Amino acid sequence: RYILKWNEYNAPLKRTVTTDEVGTSGLYLLSDLSSGVTGEVHHVDSGYHTVGMKAVDAPDISVVKD
Repeated sequence: RYILKWNEYNAPLKRTVTTDEVGTSGLYLLSDLSSGVTGEVHHVDSGYHTVGMKAVDAPDISVVKD
């Protein structure tokens, strides 16, 4: 849960990824739509891979309660 909260506060989309989004990414890779894709890293992380660091305005989530 800590990692999900971290992603919610720090990812550009300001939310966590759903299992449906992960599943549809897998379906895309299995479909003919990805027939020309080779050796690609497919990120499903609400854009966090583009920043890779804590957001300046993100709260200290070690004290945030669900």
